[in-house]
Amino acid sequence: MTKRDPYHHKERWEAWKARNINGIKGISKHNSDILLSYLTDMELGKNVSPVSRKGERSYIRLNSLKARMRLFAEYFGKNLDQLTKDDIHNFFYNMRNGTLRRKDGKLYQAVGEYVKDFKAFWSWLRRTGRTNSDIALDLRRSDDRKPAWVYLTEEEIKTLANQANSDYRALIWLMYDTGMRVTEAYSIRVCDFAKDFTQLNIQKEYAKTFGRIIKLKLCHSVIREFVKFHKLGPNDFIFIKKPNTFNKYLRTLAKTIFGSSESPARKPYDKMRLYDIRHNACCYWLKRYPTITGLMYRMGWSEEKEVKYYSEFLGQADSIDDEHMVITEEKNIYEKDIELLKKDREKTNELVTELIKEIADLRTSLKNEIQGKPSCSMEIVPAYSVGLPCQSSL
Repeated sequence: MTKRDPYHHKERWEAWKARNINGIKGISKHNSDILLSYLTDMELGKNVSPVSRKGERSYIRLNSLKARMRLFAEYFGKNLDQLTKDDIHNFFYNMRNGTLRRKDGKLYQAVGEYVKDFKAFWSWLRRTGRTNSDIALDLRRSDDRKPAWVYLTEEEIKTLANQANSDYRALIWLMYDTGMRVTEAYSIRVCDFAKDFTQLNIQKEYAKTFGRIIKLKLCHSVIREFVKFHKLGPNDFIFIKKPNTFNKYLRTLAKTIFGSSESPARKPYDKMRLYDIRHNACCYWLKRYPTITGLMYRMGWSEEKEVKYYSEFLGQADSIDDEHMVITEEKNIYEKDIELLKKDREKTNELVTELIKEIADLRTSLKNEIQGKPSCSMEIVPAYSVGLPCQSSL
């Protein structure tokens, strides 16, 4: 199975390379040669950082890198391998405080991602012998600002899906149930479903991190009917709507239902897109998985930092209870001990019941004996018993 490319990342990358094969237009030849060499190495997986993932970079990553590398070259107007620590620190300071803005006048978002890319580029310059200095050492990646997205409650997700037309409704529920990335979702075929659409195989060939088989708990009947209605074959893609069309539909629908105000995750409702459904799926499943390992597997996460972000967003960063402190092995032992205690109590109750019955029988027997043949012991008898017939038991 090959990975589908709904956003045409490969096509855009190949077209850009063809246009700039003799040099990147608008920047100096020196910087153009450096950037083309860097991007070629990233495309081939050469001279990558020893601590980063090995292998070729994706077309998504390459398109992002080329845009940011060009920004650096255009802004500084000098040889990139001769930048100083002051140059780069002032650049990111101005980007963060809003002095440096995008071409459309808007503020730069996620400045930490630009820092990450520059640090990777500068490390490549050092590994390939183009510079010896480390001007990026003190740059901070953290912006202390989380990404903005459209948050919907579980009831609001139901409202959104139920008011969508049937085709979009099925795919919204599939995204919400699986929590797939958009690029993963657009590579799913009918043959990837199993067990009457209650199980989905996100194959490693088109997964961003790793392949995984997940159980569908919310959408299996809807998807079954969706496939049947459209008469989709085993090799047909399940997502038949283009992502741009889907995103436009979501924005219109969300605006109609919720308006254009800002959602709790700081992004306006009328700016909703497909990836926001994955964000909301993370929140939904975070509340239901007993361990973060299971959640990480479903969402295709390799690191726990994503779990931490959504936990903080939902106010669950410090919600651990005493019962959560008991590990599975200890819990099993405690459950066995409790079961034994229950059985012991049942036996004790049976013994007590039998004893009470025996005591009752004995009292009845004694009462009958006294009424038939009175007797008393040789003990001191209270004054009110004087004069009663008595026979020694001796």
